Amino acid sequence: MTKKNIVLNFTSIVTIAIFVISFSMVDQLSRVFAHSFNSDDSSYFLGLDKRTKIELELAEKNYPLNITLSMDHSDNAARLVYDIYYADDDIVEDSDFIKRYNKEVSSSNSTTYALVVADLLDEVLRGYADALAIDTDLTNMSNLVLLDELKKLAKQSNSTNLSSNSSNNNNEETASEQSKLFSTNNLIYNYADYETAKALLVEVNDIFENHLKSSSDNAIISSSSNNSQSINAISKLEKDLEKLSNLINNKGSPAEVMELVHLQIHPSLQTGFGLQIKMNMDGQMNMDGQMNMDGQMNMDE
Repeated sequence: MTKKNIVLNFTSIVTIAIFVISFSMVDQLSRVFAHSFNSDDSSYFLGLDKRTKIELELAEKNYPLNITLSMDHSDNAARLVYDIYYADDDIVEDSDFIKRYNKEVSSSNSTTYALVVADLLDEVLRGYADALAIDTDLTNMSNLVLLDELKKLAKQSNSTNLSSNSSNNNNEETASEQSKLFSTNNLIYNYADYETAKALLVEVNDIFENHLKSSSDNAIISSSSNNSQSINAISKLEKDLEKLSNLINNKGSPAEVMELVHLQIHPSLQTGFGLQIKMNMDGQMNMDGQMNMDGQMNMDE
């Protein structure tokens, strides 16, 4: 074995070790820094309702031209119908469900719909990852810690041709995951998930136009309150939602999609509509976090 091969093999081992250690660190960090917004029964119910209708529409859209996709969406719709029907213990028959449905649709405010948007965006991230067959959890904010490290590993792999000089399966899988995360033209492996992700984005933009954008308009004409920060956040949210739609419709980089949602869209939702972040550390410590518009997290115990 030549000195060059020894160096390459050693570099390969180090690369794999760093990658494994990094994911081990993320498993620990996710318990500390992974965040979600404090939700409520109304936003949960409305989110399920939106997702159910989308799957039913996609099932009908694909029937009878693509019966396989139609069945996939029908299965999803059936599961969601079950979930929404049993979301409330007080619902025991159809009349109870109709009353609950009418109540939520008629009484929900902009904050509730902002929470619905946050929930639907999580589903967009899950659906996009499933569509591309990506193992990385795009909804987990703490996975952002890995992005810079993965970029460095990808450059190192390219410079040393690790994928072609090493027979280690783990290294090849690592390279494949990196390629998917940062590629701007990935293959779609699960088209039903891709259809769902795109349809959810259409719904998110519809909610913004009909329930959230008006909050900014009302603040502008109101002379009794100073809501400039909220107005700016809502304006930025509109642009970032459009950017997200373009990214996913054009099969953009999952890493870029993840950064956009967690570092730009979530902070705008939080600032624009006063959403509260719920954080948990091993189930023992609850912390309220405030993320600024640059994606930095400040935490108060």
